[in-house]
Amino acid sequence: MTPQLKFDFTFPRNYEVKILEAAPLAHPLEKLYHYPAELEEGDRSGVYLRVVSKHGLAWSGFFALGFESDQVVNAVCSCPDPDSLCAVVGGYAYVVKAADPAEWLRVEQRPVMEMRALREQDALLFIGFTTISALDRAGLAWTSERLSWEGVAITEISGQKLRGMGWDALTDKQVSFEVDLRTGRHTGGARPGDQPEHS
Repeated sequence: MTPQLKFDFTFPRNYEVKILEAAPLAHPLEKLYHYPAELEEGDRSGVYLRVVSKHGLAWSGFFALGFESDQVVNAVCSCPDPDSLCAVVGGYAYVVKAADPAEWLRVEQRPVMEMRALREQDALLFIGFTTISALDRAGLAWTSERLSWEGVAITEISGQKLRGMGWDALTDKQVSFEVDLRTGRHTGGARPGDQPEHS
């Protein structure tokens, strides 16, 4: 199964990217890269993309599928760094330098359940089941501590604050949290091992 990818070019970019229907034909000037570089047995499904950077040669990439589900993110998007692209395939997010495809990283959330491109804050957010990660111009800026036993819902983003809800298994209730978008530090939320606060 090949997931349907959505495109989101909220941030300016220094490359063009398109989806290929199948593996590209061998080309002496266009190398094929694999993400992750060491494919495992289960990494045979995925998506082929062709990227043409304004600063380098064209190349193709195979991005391994995480989960076969329409509940996870499947997207190609620009990043705060105009020379980086992000491909999320079956909830697995890969961030690659368009002019140097050997330079890449895989985002911690597996799977990514939601993404938010924040132009004003110059950040790309990856929301998982229990944590949130942020990508800025320099790369992966932070990953929050656990915000929920399971399930994170963003309710508001205002300035440098993100507010949301997470599930507390001990009380079987949704609890609010707030994350500082500059640092990833949070207040509120719930996670295994939390003790009641004493004043």
